[in-house]
Amino acid sequence: RAIAQISDLGGEACTSLLVKACYHREGSQGMMDDSFTFLEVRPITGRTHQIRVHLASLGRPLVSDLLYGSQTFDGTSQWCSRLFLHCSRSFLRDVDGSLCRVEAPMSPDLLSALRTLRR
Repeated sequence: RAIAQISDLGGEACTSLLVKACYHREGSQGMMDDSFTFLEVRPITGRTHQIRVHLASLGRPLVSDLLYGSQTFDGTSQWCSRLFLHCSRSFLRDVDGSLCRVEAPMSPDLLSALRTLRR
């Protein structure tokens, strides 16, 4: 499987990041051993795996990202069984050119994973 990466040979990509909250996960010894940042992310351009690549390049890959972050977050599948990525809002153009806004709440499995963390 090919993975995308940041390269001078690739096309330009721009992603807007806004920190919404910071969380920690308690380790087996009762100490906070992992930190996580809940972000609002807006891809300005549309490159393959853009969000995943940009966050991994900052040393903060998505939770349970087995392609771009498996070395960093061992054991995340125990409390978050899938990639922690959610599109809450998108805009689409209808065939007549009108803009349609689509919104979706966060799924129960991601909300459950979020509840296992502490602010």
